[in-house]
Amino acid sequence: MNKIKTLVFFLSIILMIFFFGKNLNPFSSRMFQFHDETQPARIQQFTSNLKKLKIPPRIAYDFNQKKGYPVFNFYSPFSYWVTSFVNITGLNIINSIKLSFLLALFLAFLGAFLFLRLFFDFYPALLGGIFYVTSLYFPVDIFVRGNLAEIWFLALFPLGFYFILLNSQKPNKFTFFFGAFILSFIFTSHNIYSLISIPLIIIFSFLLKNKKQSLAMIGSSLLLTAYFWLPALIEMKYTIAKEMAAKTNFHDHFLCWWQLWQSPWGFGGSTAGCIEDGMSFMIGKIQVVFFILGIILFLHNLFIKNKRLNLVPLFFIVYPLLLLFLTTYQSQFIWNFFSPLMSVIQFPWRFIGLSLLGITFLSVYFFHKLKIPMKNFFIIFIVISVLIINGKHFKGKEIRNDAFEKKFLSQKYIENRVALSIPEYFPNKNVKINYGETKIEKISNLITAITMISLLFYILKKSKSN
Repeated sequence: MNKIKTLVFFLSIILMIFFFGKNLNPFSSRMFQFHDETQPARIQQFTSNLKKLKIPPRIAYDFNQKKGYPVFNFYSPFSYWVTSFVNITGLNIINSIKLSFLLALFLAFLGAFLFLRLFFDFYPALLGGIFYVTSLYFPVDIFVRGNLAEIWFLALFPLGFYFILLNSQKPNKFTFFFGAFILSFIFTSHNIYSLISIPLIIIFSFLLKNKKQSLAMIGSSLLLTAYFWLPALIEMKYTIAKEMAAKTNFHDHFLCWWQLWQSPWGFGGSTAGCIEDGMSFMIGKIQVVFFILGIILFLHNLFIKNKRLNLVPLFFIVYPLLLLFLTTYQSQFIWNFFSPLMSVIQFPWRFIGLSLLGITFLSVYFFHKLKIPMKNFFIIFIVISVLIINGKHFKGKEIRNDAFEKKFLSQKYIENRVALSIPEYFPNKNVKINYGETKIEKISNLITAITMISLLFYILKKSKSN
């Protein structure tokens, strides 16, 4: 980047700090309340495991009246790794959560920018990074739902595509090594999103050259994450998770199309119908407008100008439209047909988050192809506008840190309340509780360790040979 582009890039980051940081300030005395109130206690228990060198953490030993609760064996751990490491460095749990959310937002911006920069000019790619991170699903996930796992998945998701594409264009040991680790983080960041992302990333890989390299990277990342997914898959049948998931009726959580464009902002929950929801499902009007314009421009270039079909933009049109369709009442027939599988997803509107990268890609495609005088200044104007318009939603229902800590981090709450709030990982009636390390957990840890060592030897060997 030249000096002007570097200046614009860092000014954009400063603006993001202003709009996001004031409510995620890790040194502030105020916190915000959110739906998933068990997150602070989980981080406290994860950190406690790390300090006792119980790695990887699997059991929250103080939960369930100090009988233990295997939440980390089944709930994707990456966001806890990050937040607990922040906590270990000296910040308390409350401020560690705020900093974790803030770091995820900046990583989401950077990952989207880097990925889009492989296709588009600097200014459209910069706008894409801003478009991605200011989509209104982000503040809903942070300030309404408090979903650390989803936010970290959304932060890492563009980086996964970036390394897949970079390894296809310029294959080398470093892109393969870091790409495998980034993908492993993605695959352990959120149970549902991570699972859905695997076929999306594989399909994307098949659209590129050097498919074998990309598939090898994906395979390596799955082996790196064996410590989590292998025990989770095998031991999930011993819990009541399936029964608990079935109790959430996905029919009550479909959206009407117009809710993606306009729905009232609130801090409540999702309900049946389209008018009683207490939370918003807006994508962001600016993002939606330019996504539609990007699709129109792509189709114009394809059918009117008879340009060669580019499968990558087509992929980023088809997959978000399909996912957005699956959020609506019109898709009920699909959900009903695949109900045993789809019921695990619980909330159809979850697909909004996964659609954001595709929405961003086509928005940037429009600006990249747009030919107008002073286009870069127009893009900077849009950057500032979307930060101002969408940035006002990056705030929550405030509570003092000490009141938050007393409410959600007291020993009484940790021991007696948390496990009952997330009961899906209690053992079923046919299982006797035994929280010692199982054979499958030992094997899965070994697979991860061997893969990690092999990747390190691979990069060291390549470095010496060069």
